[in-house]
Amino acid sequence: MPASGMAELGSLIDPAWIEQALHATGKASIRRRKLPAEHAVWLVIGLALFRHMPLWQVVQEMALTLNGQDLPVPSSSVQARQRLGCEPLAHLFGLLTDAWGRSHPVHPESLRVLAVDGVVWSAPDSQDNRQVLGSGMTQYGAQPWPMVRGVCLLDTDSHELLDARLGDYHCGELTLAADLRGLDQSITLFDRAYFSAAFLLDWQNAGAQRHWLMRAKDNLRHEIVQTLGEGDWLIRMPVSQRARQLRPELPSHWLARLIQVHAGGKTRRFITSLSDPSRFAAPELAQLYRQRWEIELGFREIKQSLQQGQGVLRSKQPELVMQEVWGVLIAHTLLRRWMRLMAQHVGVAPTRISFHTAQHAIVGALNTMHLARAGALPQHLQRLLDQAHYFVLPPRRPDRSFPREVKRS
Repeated sequence: MPASGMAELGSLIDPAWIEQALHATGKASIRRRKLPAEHAVWLVIGLALFRHMPLWQVVQEMALTLNGQDLPVPSSSVQARQRLGCEPLAHLFGLLTDAWGRSHPVHPESLRVLAVDGVVWSAPDSQDNRQVLGSGMTQYGAQPWPMVRGVCLLDTDSHELLDARLGDYHCGELTLAADLRGLDQSITLFDRAYFSAAFLLDWQNAGAQRHWLMRAKDNLRHEIVQTLGEGDWLIRMPVSQRARQLRPELPSHWLARLIQVHAGGKTRRFITSLSDPSRFAAPELAQLYRQRWEIELGFREIKQSLQQGQGVLRSKQPELVMQEVWGVLIAHTLLRRWMRLMAQHVGVAPTRISFHTAQHAIVGALNTMHLARAGALPQHLQRLLDQAHYFVLPPRRPDRSFPREVKRS
């Protein structure tokens, strides 16, 4: 690949970060191959950006071969991916989120509102994938596809991914979420599946002002310590015997705040570590929890727009499946970063930029990169900033509600 082409891609991701990821994981190329390791990283990202293209065409479209040489056989790109593995992509994802989303809150003056949830990807039904990744079971037998399970941390104000952990299908969400890196001065929204004294205490004690909020279980065991207001209590809950056997340092009981509100003709109960009612009123916390749905919208961006609704990944080997998913997460992070810049350019919230249309515009700029003169990609991206007002969505209706329901296949 010509030096000018690599410089153009460097306008998207600093090449030093890719080099750092390769050296940190011991995957830097020693031999100067036709498809070196740093180009293989871009190939994996390209598989996510150009979902409709076969592997060899992604190499061609992004002009990824060394000095513009032709690949001797299409399998050369597969071998390059095998040499690369998934570790450099996971490391690079961490570098990007540290430099972009984690370091730049949308509203610096207030607590950052984050959300954690799980997601699964289906992989091709090869023998290796099924043995290593596993799949779910129904009353009729195993599900048709092996699956990868992921747990992600997302900023609800920008839809930027801040951290992620991947595992096989049988790895539980709580196990994966325990390794997520939270943020100071934040409140994280969880669903009820994450209710665990050990997990939530670890989450809030991992840094300064790391709060959490979730729906309370109907059968929550608790006793009231103090009444803070109408439908607002400080409660004391027992830590299970099993949890204390696994973690002897856990206390026998722990404290949290329980609030109860009436909305839409229903009674809703929430539990949180935010214990100050004068600073965080109960109705405001109940309203805040609605932002948990933003992570579902983020997953929709990834699966429906970025992956074009394709339900099954490409890779037939477990290591390459994991590598492909990391490439998808990096591609989403890359696109969301540019959409954040577009939003700043026109003075709107990042979620007001249409992911679907902006993604097509950014990928279109990449798609014609090797046909343009050197340095053309930054000009294309600058043009996107100048045209950002075309990608702005109308404000959401505050009363909009879409109840969850089962989709018919």
